[in-house]
Amino acid sequence: MGFNVHTITTDRTKQFCHFIKTLRYEDIPPAVIERAKMMIMQTVGVSLCSAELKQVRDAMDIAIEMSAGKEGDATLWADGRKVSWEAAAFAAGTMGDMLDWEDCSVTGHPSATIICTAIIGAEVLKKSGQEMLTAVVAGYEAYQRIALAGRSNITSYNIFGNLAVLMKLMDLDELKMNQAFGIGTACAIINTNIHEITMSDSLDYLYGYRAENTVTMIKTAVAGIENMEDAFDDPTAYLVHCGYQEPEWLTKDLGSHWMMMDMLLVKHWPANVFVQTYAELATKLVTKCAFDPDQIQEIIVRPSVAFRHWSSETGYDSVTQAQFSIPYGVACAMYHPEPGALWYQPETMKDPRIIALMQKVQADGFVKMEGLKIIKDLIDGKHPEKFMIVRMKDGTEYEESAFTHPGHPHYMLTRDAFKDRFRLETKRVLSPERAEAVIEYICHLEDKQDASGLPALLF
Repeated sequence: MGFNVHTITTDRTKQFCHFIKTLRYEDIPPAVIERAKMMIMQTVGVSLCSAELKQVRDAMDIAIEMSAGKEGDATLWADGRKVSWEAAAFAAGTMGDMLDWEDCSVTGHPSATIICTAIIGAEVLKKSGQEMLTAVVAGYEAYQRIALAGRSNITSYNIFGNLAVLMKLMDLDELKMNQAFGIGTACAIINTNIHEITMSDSLDYLYGYRAENTVTMIKTAVAGIENMEDAFDDPTAYLVHCGYQEPEWLTKDLGSHWMMMDMLLVKHWPANVFVQTYAELATKLVTKCAFDPDQIQEIIVRPSVAFRHWSSETGYDSVTQAQFSIPYGVACAMYHPEPGALWYQPETMKDPRIIALMQKVQADGFVKMEGLKIIKDLIDGKHPEKFMIVRMKDGTEYEESAFTHPGHPHYMLTRDAFKDRFRLETKRVLSPERAEAVIEYICHLEDKQDASGLPALLF
């Protein structure tokens, strides 16, 4: 044990490191392996889809600049050029969250960085498909458990998920794992949601920063540091700085309760988690009833979500603003029922037809969810049925309802549905033949002795 001025009375950090070290592919239930594959497919798909947006092109340019004068070992997704490990992680982490289409757990978006960390790490380290999948599962366990143990900043948890992935891929000993988690706690950021206050698209870069930073963190742990151990047991190291503390989550049913199976909601639409079901209803209605959105008199949503029910009379400059707006999600889905990066191009967010339709989306009451458990309540199914009524100018009415949308833990997508979503997400980036090759590769990932071939298919 390293030097520490405090008395350590628990061993949760050591238990967790031991779990990661000893986790074997054969120990993971087939259903969990399948979910890990599908999360890889979903996250790769939405990442590639985002390549059409300016901020992602900016992230790629930054990645190239980070690797100036040297060809690296990692592939820049949707581009194909070789860059450094850190640079590739920065770009892919940014891409993963850009469309807000990857996933949502009770605490944020683990897939945005866990998946890219695993794929790029396996590429650089020449790891097998089974090793990659095992690392992905370890990453989700670390992310979810540490996040549930104490509320911090939304992207701080990604640090711990990424570190767990890299610990597993690099086969660190348990002492170095413990120290790496200590580095992660020192780098975790304060509990702030300034991105939501300001509606800044810098939120997407935060995921890129976390993916990039953790590569450097793990390298320093491998090189060797002293002390920095037992960060989740030390009374002043991490949990005391969080919004609440439930440290028992770190080891509760560890190895028997797999967190990605019931704590992870897969996004069906490129929008905030509270916009999902409303976008689903809008698309169902306009597709099934084939009405002209220009002829809509009024759209009633019952109930809405108060802190997501806003609209603009001038459109949006920020992608985040649009993603977090139920009226925008409804109006955009009516005019563009096939989702993609088009939803967040500047001309779409300023489209006069969408702006006009946003003003017609009215709330008939609001969902009553309070406190820090709001997303957990949503994932647990503790939310009311939602209705959408479309009233046309000629007096015709159309109605649709749903408790939730495809991708919810209680309404999970099938493998075929994940495949179809991937084809949709990548249709403007990959050829149909290349998309099918990626699908086939991911579905048989456990058979790959060297999984570094996957990034070569992602452009």
